[in-house]
Amino acid sequence: MQNTYLRNPSRDNNHLLNDTTTYLTYFARVTEPPLEREKSNRLQLEIVAVSDGIRLLQRSGHMIGYLSQQDSLNLPVYGQLIKFSKSPVVIPPSLNPDQFDYQTYLNRNNIFHQVFLKPEEWVKDGMGYVNPLFNFSYKLRDYLLNALKSNHLEGETFGVAAAILLGYDDQLPAYLRQGYTAAGAMHVLTVSGLHVGIVFLFFQFLLGFLRKGKLGKGLKTMLLILLIWFYALLTGLSPSVLRAAIMLTFILLAKTFNRKGYVINSMAASAFILLVMNPSTLFHIGFQLSYIAVLGIVLFQKPIYSLLFVKNKLLNYVWEVTSVAIAAQLATTPLVLHYFNQFPTYFLLGNLILVPLSFVVIVSGMALLVTSFIPFFANYLGWITSGLIYLMNYVILWIEQLPAAVLHNIYISAFETGFFFVLLLFILQIFNERIHNFILPGMIIILILFSSFIFRSVKHQQQAALVIYGINKQTAIDLIYGKEHVLIGDSAMSVDTFNIGFNLQKHWVKRGLTGKPEWIDNQESYRNYYVHKSGPVIRFLDKTIVIWSKEVHQNYDCQDGKLKADILLVTGNTKEILQKLKPCVQPSLIVLDLSVPLFQATKWKERAKEMEIQLHDIREKGAYIWSNQ
Repeated sequence: MQNTYLRNPSRDNNHLLNDTTTYLTYFARVTEPPLEREKSNRLQLEIVAVSDGIRLLQRSGHMIGYLSQQDSLNLPVYGQLIKFSKSPVVIPPSLNPDQFDYQTYLNRNNIFHQVFLKPEEWVKDGMGYVNPLFNFSYKLRDYLLNALKSNHLEGETFGVAAAILLGYDDQLPAYLRQGYTAAGAMHVLTVSGLHVGIVFLFFQFLLGFLRKGKLGKGLKTMLLILLIWFYALLTGLSPSVLRAAIMLTFILLAKTFNRKGYVINSMAASAFILLVMNPSTLFHIGFQLSYIAVLGIVLFQKPIYSLLFVKNKLLNYVWEVTSVAIAAQLATTPLVLHYFNQFPTYFLLGNLILVPLSFVVIVSGMALLVTSFIPFFANYLGWITSGLIYLMNYVILWIEQLPAAVLHNIYISAFETGFFFVLLLFILQIFNERIHNFILPGMIIILILFSSFIFRSVKHQQQAALVIYGINKQTAIDLIYGKEHVLIGDSAMSVDTFNIGFNLQKHWVKRGLTGKPEWIDNQESYRNYYVHKSGPVIRFLDKTIVIWSKEVHQNYDCQDGKLKADILLVTGNTKEILQKLKPCVQPSLIVLDLSVPLFQATKWKERAKEMEIQLHDIREKGAYIWSNQ
C-alpha cells in the first residue's frame, strides 16, 4: 500500500492537481511515441516545469496532449520537450449513466489532465530525458513495422500482423476487431500470454544448440529470459504480457536450479509483483481476464479433458485444444458478460481454427522479423504470413456471419458476477467427485442467481424513466416505459452508431432495453400510448418537457400565453432566447444540454438564479435522470 501512497498526487505539492494557477508557458516531455489518429495526433506528456513569465517553477503530472492533423509532419519524438501556452484541463468525468468511465481509467494510470493544442500554441524545445532501453525498443518497433510493410503486408493484413506480432493495433480496422470478438478469439489478436508462450518456444528452438552442459543451459536460460522481457517491452508491457513474462521467468529459473515449478505459485507471485509495482493494475480488465483465464485452465482443463478418452492422436490433440478453450471460456465468461454484455456462441469453433493458425502466423511472422535484413527470406516469409493472415480474417468474418454468432445485451451485475465465480468453484468440486458435499450449496447459489434475474426483470417491466443524455453538440432524450423506449434527438445522431454505442448502449442493456428504440427527430410530431410529442412539447406520463431552441423561440408567439413545463430543455445557440425567456415559458426546471455553448450556459445559470428556477447543467452534473424507481 506504500506504493499507492507514493503515487497519490495529493502528496505531491508540485503536482498540477494541487496548483490551479494559469501559467504563461508549460514545459512537458513526450513519454511515448505519438499516435496518429484520423482527426488528431495523441501524445502522452509529463509536465516538468511552468513559467509565469518571470520565474521557472518545477511542476509534475502526466497528461494527454492532442495535436491537430496539420502537425502530422511535425510531430515530436519520444523524449522531446515541447512548450505550449494553453492551460491543461482536468479530464472530465463521464456524463452518461453506465458509460465507460474514461476519467477513472486514466486516473488509475496516473493521468489527470488533457490539453488540445493548435499549431500556433506549441513548439519543440530540445530533448529531455530519454531512457535508452525504451528508446531502442521504440526505434526497433518502427523498424520492424516497416519490415512488415515492405514484405507484402499491407492494409488489413498489416494491421493484424502488427497487432499479433508487436502489440501495435492502431491500424487495425474496427470491423476486424469486432469480427475477432464475435469469434471468441480476441486473445489471438491482442498480444497476451499465448503470444509470449509461442515466442518463447520460437526462441527456445533457435537457442537449442545451447542445451549441453551447465554453462550452456545457464546461458540459454539467461538469454531466454532477456528475450522474453525484451519482447514484453517491445509490445507495450500490458498486464497479460507481464503476467506471462514473470511466470515464464520463474519457471525457467526453477528448471535451471532443478526445482519443481508450480503454476499457481508462479501466478500468485507474478500478481503480487505487478500489484506492488502498481496497485491500480487490479482494476485493469486485461489483468483480471488474463489471470482468471490461466486459473481456469489450471483448475478446469484436466477435469474437462478427462471426460472423454480419444485414441486417435489427431482427434486427441483436437480434444486437448478444445478442453483448454472450454476451461478458459468457462472461467472468464462471468467477467466477459459483466464488462462486455455479450457472449461468442461459436468460441469453440473459433479457437479450434484460429489458435493453431495463429501459432503458424506468429512463427512465420517472427521468422520474417528475424530475417528482415535478408531480402530473399523476408520476401518469401512475407508472402506466407500475408496469406495466413488473409485466411484468419476470412475465417473470423465467416464465423461472424453465422446465425446467432454473438448473444448481445446480456447484463449481470457485480453481485451476480461474484456468485457465478462461487458457482464455478462448486462445479470444480463436482468435477473432483465431491458431488454430495456441494449439491445443496450449489443449488442455493443457482436459486440466488435466478431470484436476482427474476427480480430485475420485474423491475424492468415496472420502470418509467426520462433521461437527457450528455452527447457533444447533440440533443438526446430517452423516454423509457417498461422494456420499450422512445429516443428523441438530432437526425444526424440516428445513424451515428459509434456515439450510440459509446454513450447509451450500456445503460440500455442495464435497463433491459434489448430492442431498438423508436427514433423520433426533434422536429417531428409523434404519439403512442405513453408519449405525445407535438412540435417542441413532449408529454411523457405526467411530465411535460419543452425543447427550447432558437428556431422554436422564433416561431412561438409569447402573447399566446406562457408554456408551463416541468422541464425546459435548452438546446443550441441560445443568445436571443435568454433575454425573452420569462414572458414565454414557466418551467420548474431548466436543463442545458451539451449543444449550448459554454459562455451561454454561464448566462443561463445567472438568469435561472434571478428567476429562482432550478437548473441542471449536463456539462457539470452529467445526464439528467428522472425515474419512478
